[in-house]
Amino acid sequence: MPGQQAKTTHIHFMGIGGQGISAVAQMATQVEGQTVTGCDRQASATTRALEKVGIPVQIGHSAEHLEGVDTLVISPAVPALDPQNVELVAARERGLRVVTWQELLGELIAGKCLLSVSGVHGKGTITAMLSLMLTDAGFDPTCEIGAVVPRFGANYRIGKSEYVVNEADEFNHNFWHYHPRLVVVSSIEFEHPEFFADYEAYLAAFEHFIRGMDMQGQWKLPPTLIVNRDSEGCMDLLARLQDWSGRVLTYSVKGLQEVQMPAESALQPEMAQAGVIVEQPIRTEGATFEAYDVKLDGETSFRVRVQDGQGAQGKDLIDRAISLRLPGVHNIQNALAALVAARTLDADVATIVKTVEEFSGNRRRFDIRYEGTLHIDGRDVANVMLVDDYAHHPTAIALTLEAARRRYSSDVQREPGKNARNTSTRRLIAVYQPHMYSRTKSFFEQFLQAFDTADVVIIADIFPARERDTGLVS
Repeated sequence: MPGQQAKTTHIHFMGIGGQGISAVAQMATQVEGQTVTGCDRQASATTRALEKVGIPVQIGHSAEHLEGVDTLVISPAVPALDPQNVELVAARERGLRVVTWQELLGELIAGKCLLSVSGVHGKGTITAMLSLMLTDAGFDPTCEIGAVVPRFGANYRIGKSEYVVNEADEFNHNFWHYHPRLVVVSSIEFEHPEFFADYEAYLAAFEHFIRGMDMQGQWKLPPTLIVNRDSEGCMDLLARLQDWSGRVLTYSVKGLQEVQMPAESALQPEMAQAGVIVEQPIRTEGATFEAYDVKLDGETSFRVRVQDGQGAQGKDLIDRAISLRLPGVHNIQNALAALVAARTLDADVATIVKTVEEFSGNRRRFDIRYEGTLHIDGRDVANVMLVDDYAHHPTAIALTLEAARRRYSSDVQREPGKNARNTSTRRLIAVYQPHMYSRTKSFFEQFLQAFDTADVVIIADIFPARERDTGLVS
Protein backbone atom coordinates (compact mmCIF):
# COMPACT_ATOMS: atom_id res chain seq x y z
CA MET A 1 0.00 0.00 0.00
CA PRO A 2 1.96 3.05 -1.19
CA GLY A 3 1.92 5.77 1.43
CA GLN A 4 -0.09 8.85 0.68
CA GLN A 5 1.11 12.35 1.46
CA ALA A 6 0.80 12.71 5.21
CA LYS A 7 -1.65 15.32 6.44
CA THR A 8 -0.29 14.86 9.95
CA THR A 9 3.01 13.86 11.48
CA HIS A 10 2.01 12.07 14.69
CA ILE A 11 -1.16 10.01 15.03
CA HIS A 12 -2.13 8.54 18.40
CA PHE A 13 -4.65 5.66 18.49
CA MET A 14 -6.68 5.43 21.69
CA GLY A 15 -8.00 1.91 22.32
CA ILE A 16 -5.52 0.54 19.81
CA GLY A 17 -6.17 -3.05 20.90
CA GLY A 18 -9.53 -3.16 19.11
CA GLN A 19 -9.96 -5.21 15.94
CA GLY A 20 -10.56 -2.51 13.35
CA ILE A 21 -8.49 0.26 14.88
CA SER A 22 -5.41 -1.98 15.23
CA ALA A 23 -5.51 -2.75 11.50
CA VAL A 24 -5.78 0.92 10.57
CA ALA A 25 -2.91 1.80 12.92
CA GLN A 26 -0.65 -0.58 11.05
CA MET A 27 -1.81 0.82 7.71
CA ALA A 28 -0.97 4.31 8.96
CA THR A 29 2.64 3.28 9.53
CA GLN A 30 2.99 2.92 5.76
CA VAL A 31 2.59 6.67 5.26
CA GLU A 32 5.99 8.27 4.80
CA GLY A 33 6.99 10.56 7.65
CA GLN A 34 4.17 9.41 9.93
CA THR A 35 4.68 8.62 13.62
CA VAL A 36 2.15 6.18 15.08
CA THR A 37 1.59 5.49 18.77
CA GLY A 38 -1.26 4.00 20.77
CA CYS A 39 -2.69 3.13 24.14
CA ASP A 40 -5.31 0.85 25.63
CA ARG A 41 -6.82 0.11 29.02
CA GLN A 42 -4.96 -3.17 29.30
CA ALA A 43 -2.36 -5.21 27.51
CA SER A 44 -3.54 -7.92 25.11
CA ALA A 45 -2.30 -10.20 22.38
CA THR A 46 -3.13 -7.42 19.92
CA THR A 47 -1.16 -4.72 21.76
CA ARG A 48 1.82 -7.04 22.07
CA ALA A 49 1.65 -7.81 18.34
CA LEU A 50 1.58 -4.07 17.58
CA GLU A 51 4.66 -3.51 19.69
CA LYS A 52 6.46 -6.28 17.81
CA VAL A 53 5.94 -4.41 14.54
CA GLY A 54 7.29 -1.20 16.04
CA ILE A 55 4.22 0.68 17.29
CA PRO A 56 4.75 1.94 20.88
CA VAL A 57 1.72 1.09 23.04
CA GLN A 58 1.14 2.52 26.50
CA ILE A 59 -1.23 0.93 29.00
CA GLY A 60 -3.87 3.17 30.54
CA HIS A 61 -5.05 6.65 29.56
CA SER A 62 -3.22 9.90 30.22
CA ALA A 63 -3.06 13.37 28.71
CA GLU A 64 0.71 12.87 28.61
CA HIS A 65 0.20 10.42 25.74
CA LEU A 66 -0.67 13.40 23.53
CA GLU A 67 2.76 15.02 23.69
CA GLY A 68 3.70 15.92 20.11
CA VAL A 69 0.45 14.45 18.73
CA ASP A 70 -1.58 16.34 16.14
CA THR A 71 -4.33 13.75 15.48
CA LEU A 72 -6.14 11.56 18.00
CA VAL A 73 -7.88 8.50 16.54
CA ILE A 74 -10.72 6.93 18.52
CA SER A 75 -13.40 4.28 18.27
CA PRO A 76 -16.94 5.64 17.76
CA ALA A 77 -17.87 4.03 21.09
CA VAL A 78 -15.56 6.28 23.13
CA PRO A 79 -17.62 9.52 23.16
CA ALA A 80 -20.76 7.60 24.14
CA LEU A 81 -19.21 5.30 26.72
CA ASP A 82 -16.53 7.56 28.18
CA PRO A 83 -17.14 11.20 27.13
CA GLN A 84 -14.86 12.48 29.90
CA ASN A 85 -11.92 10.29 28.94
CA VAL A 86 -8.83 12.24 29.94
CA GLU A 87 -7.16 11.91 26.54
CA LEU A 88 -10.29 12.87 24.63
CA VAL A 89 -10.91 15.92 26.84
CA ALA A 90 -7.26 17.00 26.62
CA ALA A 91 -7.21 16.60 22.84
CA ARG A 92 -10.25 18.85 22.46
CA GLU A 93 -8.86 21.43 24.86
CA ARG A 94 -5.62 21.56 22.87
CA GLY A 95 -7.45 21.85 19.56
CA LEU A 96 -6.11 18.57 18.21
CA ARG A 97 -7.84 16.87 15.33
CA VAL A 98 -10.06 14.04 16.66
CA VAL A 99 -11.32 11.43 14.17
CA THR A 100 -12.68 7.90 14.27
CA TRP A 101 -10.55 5.12 12.86
CA GLN A 102 -13.14 4.71 10.09
CA GLU A 103 -12.64 8.34 9.05
CA LEU A 104 -8.88 7.86 8.96
CA LEU A 105 -9.21 4.64 6.97
CA GLY A 106 -11.30 6.50 4.42
CA GLU A 107 -8.48 9.03 4.05
CA LEU A 108 -5.75 6.38 3.80
CA ILE A 109 -7.50 4.51 0.98
CA ALA A 110 -8.73 7.54 -0.95
CA GLY A 111 -7.76 7.30 -4.61
CA LYS A 112 -7.67 3.50 -4.57
CA CYS A 113 -9.99 1.05 -6.29
CA LEU A 114 -11.96 0.09 -3.20
CA LEU A 115 -14.06 -3.08 -2.87
CA SER A 116 -16.30 -2.85 0.21
CA VAL A 117 -18.30 -5.65 1.81
CA SER A 118 -21.34 -4.60 3.83
CA GLY A 119 -24.48 -6.14 5.32
CA VAL A 120 -25.81 -7.42 8.62
CA HIS A 121 -24.46 -10.96 8.40
CA GLY A 122 -21.41 -12.53 6.79
CA LYS A 123 -19.43 -9.44 5.86
CA GLY A 124 -16.34 -10.50 7.81
CA THR A 125 -16.29 -13.93 6.17
CA ILE A 126 -16.92 -12.52 2.69
CA THR A 127 -14.22 -9.86 3.16
CA ALA A 128 -11.72 -12.53 4.20
CA MET A 129 -12.65 -14.85 1.33
CA LEU A 130 -12.39 -12.05 -1.23
CA SER A 131 -9.10 -10.81 0.23
CA LEU A 132 -7.58 -14.28 -0.01
CA MET A 133 -8.95 -14.87 -3.51
CA LEU A 134 -7.46 -11.66 -4.87
CA THR A 135 -4.18 -12.32 -3.07
CA ASP A 136 -3.92 -15.81 -4.55
CA ALA A 137 -4.95 -14.52 -7.99
CA GLY A 138 -2.05 -12.06 -8.01
CA PHE A 139 -3.89 -8.77 -7.42
CA ASP A 140 -1.79 -7.93 -4.32
CA PRO A 141 -4.59 -6.06 -2.51
CA THR A 142 -4.48 -4.09 0.72
CA CYS A 143 -7.11 -5.56 3.05
CA GLU A 144 -8.90 -4.57 6.27
CA ILE A 145 -11.06 -7.24 7.90
CA GLY A 146 -13.09 -7.14 11.11
CA ALA A 147 -11.60 -10.42 12.35
CA VAL A 148 -8.24 -12.15 12.31
CA VAL A 149 -7.67 -14.17 9.14
CA PRO A 150 -5.46 -17.14 10.12
CA ARG A 151 -3.55 -17.17 6.83
CA PHE A 152 -2.65 -13.51 7.24
CA GLY A 153 -2.02 -13.94 10.95
CA ALA A 154 -3.77 -10.58 11.34
CA ASN A 155 -6.90 -8.65 10.44
CA TYR A 156 -5.19 -6.74 7.65
CA ARG A 157 -2.83 -7.12 4.73
CA ILE A 158 -0.62 -4.47 3.17
CA GLY A 159 -0.46 -4.74 -0.61
CA LYS A 160 1.20 -2.64 -3.30
CA SER A 161 -1.51 -2.51 -5.96
CA GLU A 162 -4.36 -0.05 -6.45
CA TYR A 163 -6.88 -2.55 -5.03
CA VAL A 164 -8.21 -2.29 -1.47
CA VAL A 165 -10.72 -4.65 0.15
CA ASN A 166 -12.46 -3.61 3.35
CA GLU A 167 -15.28 -4.58 5.68
CA ALA A 168 -17.76 -1.70 5.75
CA ASP A 169 -19.73 -1.45 8.99
CA GLU A 170 -23.00 0.47 9.07
CA PHE A 171 -23.03 1.40 12.79
CA ASN A 172 -22.68 5.14 13.38
CA HIS A 173 -22.82 5.53 9.57
CA ASN A 174 -19.20 4.39 9.60
CA PHE A 175 -19.34 3.18 6.00
CA TRP A 176 -20.21 6.67 4.77
CA HIS A 177 -16.49 7.46 5.05
CA TYR A 178 -15.74 5.03 2.20
CA HIS A 179 -16.35 5.59 -1.51
CA PRO A 180 -15.93 2.16 -3.09
CA ARG A 181 -16.00 1.17 -6.74
CA LEU A 182 -17.63 -2.14 -5.86
CA VAL A 183 -19.99 -2.94 -2.98
CA VAL A 184 -21.28 -6.30 -1.79
CA VAL A 185 -24.42 -6.20 0.36
CA SER A 186 -24.78 -9.60 2.02
CA SER A 187 -28.08 -9.07 3.83
CA ILE A 188 -30.20 -6.32 5.34
CA GLU A 189 -32.49 -6.56 8.34
CA PHE A 190 -32.87 -4.24 11.31
CA GLU A 191 -29.79 -4.09 13.53
CA HIS A 192 -28.05 -1.65 15.89
CA PRO A 193 -31.21 -0.41 17.65
CA GLU A 194 -28.92 1.61 19.92
CA PHE A 195 -28.17 3.89 16.94
CA PHE A 196 -30.87 3.53 14.27
CA ALA A 197 -34.42 4.61 15.10
CA ASP A 198 -36.07 1.94 12.96
CA TYR A 199 -35.72 -0.26 9.89
CA GLU A 200 -36.44 2.66 7.56
CA ALA A 201 -33.51 4.64 8.98
CA TYR A 202 -31.33 1.57 8.74
CA LEU A 203 -32.23 0.99 5.10
CA ALA A 204 -31.69 4.67 4.29
CA ALA A 205 -28.13 4.40 5.61
CA PHE A 206 -27.35 1.70 3.05
CA GLU A 207 -28.92 3.74 0.26
CA HIS A 208 -26.75 6.73 1.19
CA PHE A 209 -23.67 4.47 1.17
CA ILE A 210 -24.42 3.16 -2.32
CA ARG A 211 -25.13 6.62 -3.69
CA GLY A 212 -21.75 7.72 -2.36
CA MET A 213 -19.83 5.13 -4.39
CA ASP A 214 -16.97 6.08 -6.69
CA MET A 215 -18.72 6.75 -10.02
CA GLN A 216 -15.96 8.86 -11.62
CA GLY A 217 -12.75 6.90 -11.04
CA GLN A 218 -10.80 5.78 -14.10
CA TRP A 219 -10.84 2.08 -13.31
CA LYS A 220 -11.36 -0.87 -15.62
CA LEU A 221 -14.01 -2.10 -13.17
CA PRO A 222 -17.33 -0.25 -13.65
CA PRO A 223 -19.28 0.90 -10.57
CA THR A 224 -20.77 -2.39 -9.37
CA LEU A 225 -23.30 -3.36 -6.72
CA ILE A 226 -23.58 -7.05 -5.78
CA VAL A 227 -26.59 -7.99 -3.66
CA ASN A 228 -28.06 -11.11 -2.12
CA ARG A 229 -31.30 -11.77 -3.95
CA ASP A 230 -32.49 -14.02 -1.10
CA SER A 231 -32.51 -11.14 1.40
CA GLU A 232 -35.78 -9.20 1.59
CA GLY A 233 -33.84 -6.21 2.87
CA CYS A 234 -31.51 -6.27 -0.13
CA MET A 235 -34.54 -6.26 -2.40
CA ASP A 236 -35.92 -3.28 -0.47
CA LEU A 237 -32.61 -1.52 -1.10
CA LEU A 238 -32.74 -2.18 -4.84
CA ALA A 239 -36.25 -0.76 -4.96
CA ARG A 240 -34.80 2.53 -3.70
CA LEU A 241 -32.03 2.48 -6.30
CA GLN A 242 -34.06 2.34 -9.52
CA ASP A 243 -32.34 5.51 -10.75
CA TRP A 244 -28.81 4.48 -9.75
CA SER A 245 -26.55 4.37 -12.80
CA GLY A 246 -24.14 1.61 -11.80
CA ARG A 247 -24.14 -2.10 -12.65
CA VAL A 248 -26.21 -4.45 -10.47
CA LEU A 249 -25.36 -8.14 -10.07
CA THR A 250 -27.25 -10.55 -7.83
CA TYR A 251 -26.61 -13.93 -6.27
CA SER A 252 -29.01 -16.51 -4.90
CA VAL A 253 -29.30 -20.04 -3.53
CA LYS A 254 -31.77 -22.15 -5.50
CA GLY A 255 -34.61 -23.48 -3.36
CA LEU A 256 -33.44 -21.62 -0.26
CA GLN A 257 -36.68 -22.19 1.65
CA GLU A 258 -36.35 -25.94 1.15
CA VAL A 259 -32.72 -26.21 2.25
CA GLN A 260 -32.60 -23.70 5.10
CA MET A 261 -34.90 -22.52 7.86
CA PRO A 262 -35.61 -20.24 9.61
CA ALA A 263 -35.55 -17.47 7.03
CA GLU A 264 -34.82 -13.87 7.95
CA SER A 265 -38.51 -12.98 7.75
CA ALA A 266 -39.38 -15.70 10.26
CA LEU A 267 -37.15 -14.05 12.83
CA GLN A 268 -37.89 -10.48 11.76
CA PRO A 269 -41.70 -10.27 11.47
CA GLU A 270 -41.65 -6.51 11.98
CA MET A 271 -40.09 -6.09 8.53
CA ALA A 272 -43.17 -7.54 6.85
CA GLN A 273 -45.33 -5.09 8.75
CA ALA A 274 -43.27 -2.01 7.97
CA GLY A 275 -44.68 -1.45 4.50
CA VAL A 276 -41.29 -1.80 2.84
CA ILE A 277 -41.60 -5.17 1.11
CA VAL A 278 -40.87 -4.74 -2.60
CA GLU A 279 -43.91 -4.92 -4.88
CA GLN A 280 -42.33 -3.56 -8.06
CA PRO A 281 -39.97 -5.34 -10.47
CA ILE A 282 -36.41 -5.53 -9.18
CA ARG A 283 -33.68 -4.14 -11.39
CA THR A 284 -31.36 -7.01 -12.22
CA GLU A 285 -30.10 -6.11 -15.65
CA GLY A 286 -26.82 -7.80 -14.83
CA ALA A 287 -26.14 -11.49 -14.35
CA THR A 288 -27.50 -13.59 -11.51
CA PHE A 289 -25.13 -16.09 -9.96
CA GLU A 290 -27.05 -19.06 -8.59
CA ALA A 291 -25.92 -21.81 -6.24
CA TYR A 292 -27.73 -25.07 -6.96
CA ASP A 293 -27.37 -28.77 -6.18
CA VAL A 294 -26.85 -27.67 -2.57
CA LYS A 295 -25.81 -30.26 0.03
CA LEU A 296 -25.76 -29.43 3.75
CA ASP A 297 -26.13 -32.68 5.71
CA GLY A 298 -22.70 -34.04 6.59
CA GLU A 299 -21.02 -31.83 3.99
CA THR A 300 -21.38 -28.36 2.51
CA SER A 301 -21.21 -28.24 -1.27
CA PHE A 302 -22.86 -26.58 -4.24
CA ARG A 303 -22.55 -25.81 -7.92
CA VAL A 304 -22.67 -22.34 -9.48
CA ARG A 305 -24.32 -21.28 -12.69
CA VAL A 306 -24.52 -17.83 -14.22
CA GLN A 307 -27.84 -16.65 -15.61
CA ASP A 308 -28.14 -13.66 -17.92
CA GLY A 309 -31.68 -12.71 -16.99
CA GLN A 310 -33.10 -14.01 -20.29
CA GLY A 311 -34.73 -17.08 -18.77
CA ALA A 312 -32.06 -19.57 -19.78
CA GLN A 313 -30.88 -22.15 -17.25
CA GLY A 314 -27.45 -20.60 -17.19
CA LYS A 315 -23.86 -21.69 -17.72
CA ASP A 316 -21.87 -23.33 -14.94
CA LEU A 317 -19.05 -21.23 -13.51
CA ILE A 318 -17.07 -24.43 -12.90
CA ASP A 319 -17.77 -27.97 -14.10
CA ARG A 320 -17.86 -29.58 -10.65
CA ALA A 321 -19.28 -29.11 -7.18
CA ILE A 322 -17.54 -26.64 -4.85
CA SER A 323 -16.97 -28.01 -1.34
CA LEU A 324 -16.61 -25.76 1.70
CA ARG A 325 -14.93 -26.47 5.00
CA LEU A 326 -17.37 -24.13 6.75
CA PRO A 327 -20.91 -25.46 7.35
CA GLY A 328 -24.26 -23.91 6.57
CA VAL A 329 -26.19 -22.39 3.71
CA HIS A 330 -25.17 -18.95 4.93
CA ASN A 331 -21.56 -19.82 4.15
CA ILE A 332 -22.61 -20.92 0.67
CA GLN A 333 -24.08 -17.44 0.30
CA ASN A 334 -20.85 -15.91 1.62
CA ALA A 335 -18.71 -17.94 -0.77
CA LEU A 336 -20.98 -17.09 -3.68
CA ALA A 337 -20.75 -13.35 -2.93
CA ALA A 338 -16.95 -13.49 -2.80
CA LEU A 339 -16.76 -15.52 -6.03
CA VAL A 340 -18.96 -13.00 -7.84
CA ALA A 341 -16.88 -10.06 -6.61
CA ALA A 342 -13.61 -11.73 -7.61
CA ARG A 343 -14.96 -12.56 -11.07
CA THR A 344 -15.85 -8.90 -11.71
CA LEU A 345 -12.08 -8.36 -11.75
CA ASP A 346 -11.60 -11.37 -14.06
CA ALA A 347 -9.80 -13.32 -11.36
CA ASP A 348 -8.88 -16.81 -12.52
CA VAL A 349 -11.76 -19.18 -11.77
CA ALA A 350 -9.65 -22.20 -10.83
CA THR A 351 -7.58 -20.10 -8.43
CA ILE A 352 -10.47 -18.47 -6.59
CA VAL A 353 -12.41 -21.74 -6.31
CA LYS A 354 -9.35 -23.43 -4.80
CA THR A 355 -9.02 -20.55 -2.34
CA VAL A 356 -12.63 -20.72 -1.17
CA GLU A 357 -12.48 -24.51 -0.81
CA GLU A 358 -9.41 -24.22 1.42
CA PHE A 359 -10.83 -21.39 3.53
CA SER A 360 -11.39 -22.57 7.11
CA GLY A 361 -12.83 -19.37 8.54
CA ASN A 362 -11.83 -16.34 10.56
CA ARG A 363 -11.19 -16.44 14.26
CA ARG A 364 -14.44 -16.58 16.23
CA ARG A 365 -16.44 -17.39 13.09
CA PHE A 366 -17.43 -21.05 13.57
CA ASP A 367 -13.98 -21.43 15.07
CA ILE A 368 -13.50 -25.05 16.21
CA ARG A 369 -11.49 -24.72 19.42
CA TYR A 370 -11.51 -28.33 20.61
CA GLU A 371 -12.36 -31.81 19.38
CA GLY A 372 -11.99 -34.93 21.50
CA THR A 373 -12.90 -36.37 24.87
CA LEU A 374 -13.72 -34.37 28.00
CA HIS A 375 -13.66 -35.67 31.58
CA ILE A 376 -16.89 -34.41 33.18
CA ASP A 377 -18.29 -35.38 36.60
CA GLY A 378 -16.08 -38.43 36.89
CA ARG A 379 -16.74 -39.81 33.43
CA ASP A 380 -15.31 -39.45 29.96
CA VAL A 381 -17.52 -37.83 27.36
CA ALA A 382 -16.34 -38.68 23.86
CA ASN A 383 -16.90 -36.97 20.52
CA VAL A 384 -17.03 -33.43 21.94
CA MET A 385 -16.62 -30.42 19.67
CA LEU A 386 -16.29 -26.89 21.08
CA VAL A 387 -17.10 -24.10 18.61
CA ASP A 388 -16.55 -20.39 19.23
CA ASP A 389 -18.72 -18.04 17.16
CA TYR A 390 -19.28 -14.29 17.35
CA ALA A 391 -22.97 -14.55 16.32
CA HIS A 392 -25.04 -12.17 18.46
CA HIS A 393 -28.05 -11.32 16.27
CA PRO A 394 -31.03 -13.75 16.39
CA THR A 395 -30.75 -14.63 12.70
CA ALA A 396 -27.00 -15.29 12.94
CA ILE A 397 -27.49 -17.47 16.01
CA ALA A 398 -30.23 -19.52 14.35
CA LEU A 399 -28.18 -20.03 11.19
CA THR A 400 -25.06 -21.02 13.14
CA LEU A 401 -26.91 -23.58 15.26
CA GLU A 402 -28.71 -24.98 12.22
CA ALA A 403 -25.38 -25.32 10.40
CA ALA A 404 -23.78 -27.13 13.33
CA ARG A 405 -26.71 -29.50 13.63
CA ARG A 406 -26.80 -30.42 9.96
CA ARG A 407 -23.05 -30.68 9.37
CA TYR A 408 -21.99 -32.57 12.49
CA SER A 409 -24.95 -34.61 13.72
CA SER A 410 -24.67 -38.23 12.67
CA ASP A 411 -28.38 -38.72 12.09
CA VAL A 412 -30.51 -35.75 11.09
CA GLN A 413 -34.25 -35.67 10.58
CA ARG A 414 -35.90 -32.59 9.23
CA GLU A 415 -39.42 -31.63 8.23
CA PRO A 416 -39.81 -29.08 5.41
CA GLY A 417 -39.95 -25.55 6.77
CA LYS A 418 -38.68 -26.52 10.22
CA ASN A 419 -35.32 -26.58 11.98
CA ALA A 420 -33.22 -29.72 11.84
CA ARG A 421 -33.63 -32.10 14.76
CA ASN A 422 -31.06 -34.62 15.87
CA THR A 423 -32.15 -38.20 16.50
CA SER A 424 -28.67 -39.38 17.51
CA THR A 425 -27.14 -39.20 20.99
CA ARG A 426 -24.98 -36.21 20.04
CA ARG A 427 -26.46 -33.14 21.72
CA LEU A 428 -26.18 -29.51 20.69
CA ILE A 429 -25.53 -27.25 23.69
CA ALA A 430 -25.66 -23.49 23.10
CA VAL A 431 -23.87 -21.19 25.54
CA TYR A 432 -24.75 -17.60 24.73
CA GLN A 433 -23.63 -14.27 26.13
CA PRO A 434 -26.10 -11.54 25.06
CA HIS A 435 -24.36 -8.59 23.41
CA MET A 436 -25.62 -5.14 24.47
CA TYR A 437 -28.73 -4.25 26.45
CA SER A 438 -30.51 -2.46 23.60
CA ARG A 439 -30.11 -5.39 21.19
CA THR A 440 -31.31 -7.87 23.82
CA LYS A 441 -34.44 -5.82 24.52
CA SER A 442 -35.26 -4.93 20.91
CA PHE A 443 -34.95 -8.49 19.59
CA PHE A 444 -36.11 -10.38 22.69
CA GLU A 445 -38.96 -12.23 20.96
CA GLN A 446 -36.67 -13.24 18.10
CA PHE A 447 -34.05 -14.49 20.56
CA LEU A 448 -36.69 -16.81 22.02
CA GLN A 449 -36.95 -18.55 18.62
CA ALA A 450 -33.28 -18.40 17.67
CA PHE A 451 -32.22 -21.27 19.93
CA ASP A 452 -34.92 -23.75 18.87
CA THR A 453 -32.38 -26.05 17.22
CA ALA A 454 -30.35 -26.50 20.43
CA ASP A 455 -30.99 -29.25 22.97
CA VAL A 456 -29.71 -27.18 25.89
CA VAL A 457 -29.34 -23.40 26.15
CA ILE A 458 -27.20 -21.63 28.76
CA ILE A 459 -27.45 -17.83 28.99
CA ALA A 460 -24.66 -15.77 30.54
CA ASP A 461 -24.81 -12.18 31.79
CA ILE A 462 -25.22 -9.46 29.17
CA PHE A 463 -21.99 -8.06 27.74
CA PRO A 464 -22.57 -4.27 27.64
CA ALA A 465 -19.96 -3.45 24.95
CA ARG A 466 -20.33 0.31 24.33
CA GLU A 467 -23.44 0.69 26.52
CA ARG A 468 -24.00 1.44 30.20
CA ASP A 469 -26.37 -0.59 32.35
CA THR A 470 -29.40 1.67 32.82
CA GLY A 471 -31.74 -1.11 33.90
CA LEU A 472 -33.19 -1.44 30.40
CA VAL A 473 -33.08 -5.23 30.56
CA SER A 474 -31.43 -7.91 32.68
